[in-house]
Amino acid sequence: MSENVHRRRFLQASAISGATLLAGCSGQSGDGTESQQESESESESETETSSPSMDESALPTAALSIPSLEFTFFARMENAFNQAISDGLIAEESTFYDSGNSQSAQISDVETAVSNDVDFLIISAITAEGVINAIEEANAAEIPVIAIDRNVAAGETVTYVASDNVRLGERSTELCLEFMQEQSDAESYNILQLEGTPGASVTNDRGQGFQNVVNDSDNLTRLASQTGEFSTQQGLSVMEDFITQYGDEIDGVFCQNDLMGLGVHQALQNSNLDVPVTGIDGTEAWVNRFSDNEFYGTIAQLPEKMVTESISQAKAHMAGEDVDDTIPIEGLRVTQENGGDYLDQYF
Repeated sequence: MSENVHRRRFLQASAISGATLLAGCSGQSGDGTESQQESESESESETETSSPSMDESALPTAALSIPSLEFTFFARMENAFNQAISDGLIAEESTFYDSGNSQSAQISDVETAVSNDVDFLIISAITAEGVINAIEEANAAEIPVIAIDRNVAAGETVTYVASDNVRLGERSTELCLEFMQEQSDAESYNILQLEGTPGASVTNDRGQGFQNVVNDSDNLTRLASQTGEFSTQQGLSVMEDFITQYGDEIDGVFCQNDLMGLGVHQALQNSNLDVPVTGIDGTEAWVNRFSDNEFYGTIAQLPEKMVTESISQAKAHMAGEDVDDTIPIEGLRVTQENGGDYLDQYF
């Protein structure tokens, strides 16, 4: 689909409205006949511009493909996408695709969206390499592609909208240090890190953020780091080992996601230890723990904002505006203080 076609869809309603306005302004006051014609013209204009089909034709059709609704994060994306339809940001014909963690299904979904001639495609790829051919098919059809949360390895994309995982790691570690300082007055603090899946880009980036804060702090020492595989059960097991090895030397724990934080919480309870724990993501189960512990926190990702920003960037591109290659989405600091409001707003 050419850029001119996209522009015509956006400008169609305003062009008709402008033409009607010019027709109305051409009348002159006098015996009332022309004033009556002007009134009739305005009435016709109101009828035309208020027509549902006309409003709908001005809205772009979008497709959003995600890995799986098994994850709350992507379920929130679906809710945001449906809300965008309700708010009149995209057409009612816009389609959400759940790939069910199947790479072949995601490829098929993208191919379907291309065959349906959508105005733009938003995709969170299951794997960066797995959807390359489908992305290139969208490119060949001149359909703008926005990568969201997870990037693609090749093919042309307008932009990549996602959290800055290095910054998320930094902010969560900084929050943990803040909690440790509030809990006790000491010259230095020992912090543990539970890492995610080894080799994953998100693990590397969040780990880099953690290390940046440790390197820049005079009073913070990394006691140990070990993978918890982004899993609650693995987080529990790793934390139990850490408690056995380090015991009272532990001043705080940074987890690269909230699910591991839940496991750490259980291990601490089992050992009657009370130390600050921070995570990343903003999952409901983890934030619910904050009511009982003022030194628990997280830096929440905002998939809703990712979706609305992706739509905004796609529409800007279609209107001929320049779009940055990467659009970072700032996370939200969530603690006991604002945890209730956060849950009310997003869950």
